[in-house]
Amino acid sequence: MNNVHIKNLWKVATAYLVGSFALIQFANIAFPYFEVEQYLGLSSDKIMKALFIGLPVGLPLVLTGFYFLRRSGIIEENTSIEPKLQINSGSYKQKIAVIPFTNLNKDEDGAFLVDGIVEDLITEFSMIKEIEILSRQSCFDFREKNYDMDEFKQDFNLDYVVSGSIRVVQDRLRISVELSELNEGNVIWGNKYDRVKEDIFDIQDEIVRKITISLLGEIELSSLERAKRKPTENMNSYEFLLKGKELHHKFTKEDNEESLRILDSSIEADKNNSQAYAWKACALGQAYGRGYKENTDELVTEIIDNINKAVELNTNDFEAHRMLAEVHLSMHDFEKALDHGSKAFQLNPNDPRVSSVYGEILIRVERLDEGISLLEKAYELDPIPQGQSTSDRRICALLTGYYLSNNLQRCEELINEIVEIDFKSWLLSIDIFNHNNKDVEDQTWFTKGIAKFNDLDLILEVDRFHLNNKDLSENLVNKAQSILINYIFI
Repeated sequence: MNNVHIKNLWKVATAYLVGSFALIQFANIAFPYFEVEQYLGLSSDKIMKALFIGLPVGLPLVLTGFYFLRRSGIIEENTSIEPKLQINSGSYKQKIAVIPFTNLNKDEDGAFLVDGIVEDLITEFSMIKEIEILSRQSCFDFREKNYDMDEFKQDFNLDYVVSGSIRVVQDRLRISVELSELNEGNVIWGNKYDRVKEDIFDIQDEIVRKITISLLGEIELSSLERAKRKPTENMNSYEFLLKGKELHHKFTKEDNEESLRILDSSIEADKNNSQAYAWKACALGQAYGRGYKENTDELVTEIIDNINKAVELNTNDFEAHRMLAEVHLSMHDFEKALDHGSKAFQLNPNDPRVSSVYGEILIRVERLDEGISLLEKAYELDPIPQGQSTSDRRICALLTGYYLSNNLQRCEELINEIVEIDFKSWLLSIDIFNHNNKDVEDQTWFTKGIAKFNDLDLILEVDRFHLNNKDLSENLVNKAQSILINYIFI
């Protein structure tokens, strides 16, 4: 029996003894004023003797009962330790990471369930506006890149880390989880759960609540309520959903096709699982963007239909609103993009994918400071998004914001950080350099672009910048044409 067990039993024993003493005191005072013998058939003296004998005898029975109830999972072990935290000052938010849990089954086929549960925890934490949480990609990089914990903490400026293990035994889940403070290495909360699989959503909810309260103390109820995301009552549908998401994250044509098949199985198992439709739309979008499927009007329609179905089933599905925001941004419908981007951000203010798309929309509707702030935050929490090999995607989004705000210095810093320059960053950088009377001909990125972008459909490519300014778009097309013609024929 470990120290935690002893502490828990000691608490029960203390509570029992205090309650017994209080009962005896009450009986000793109250019995003389009531005719207890008339009602119970026993004298006050006999009742008091029974209490003095029975209550001590009952103590080991209570402790034994408590022990076996806890072992059976009816009463869960709570190893919580009162956190000694500094009171937050100003706008600072505690930054946490949920690193991949250990799969105690050593079963690669079942790893999707373990990783899926962790991913869901990250998502739920991201909907708590009072904290900051690393993205799924950054958290899972802890395992993929074999991070040392000190190095991980320094790279992301972390305050806390959530870790744990999961064992699946037939239809039961055994989950151990703990919250550690990284400055001194103290475990400030921990718990163990032994429950049926169907209780996973309740377990996730409790973990999020306990950890959030450990970090913040009292918190507005709305944040915790928003974090509840029970997609389905059907465990088959849920497991298919997790498997489909895992395959989607592998970013290959074969895995994408299998992901779509598995997500269809999730929908078939529960046609009201909104997240299955949202992730199917995401997988279809991946197929569209990476060329896994032919880019047809039918494919676009299928993507939009699945997103709309997700919203119809759950108006609070931030994934669906995020994707609708991206779709409408690509169609230059900035009003609808702003509407869905705002909804996604209200529902999940910490998800870097949400912050990124909402930030990109904001900079295009001239809310530059807000948009840039969100893009910087997305870069901080998710420097290398899923499916990317570098941070170029985040940097390019930031560069667009600083270009629109005419911040030459920041644009120059960012353009030199890009590993594989894209056409948008190349052309916007040229334009802002020109506006500030700074020569670009001696810039390495400029000469690389001349060779790389000489055969593009310039009108189409500039249209993909999704700028909310027709004159600016036309000027950029003309500039690109002039540069490429001049330098190609020199």
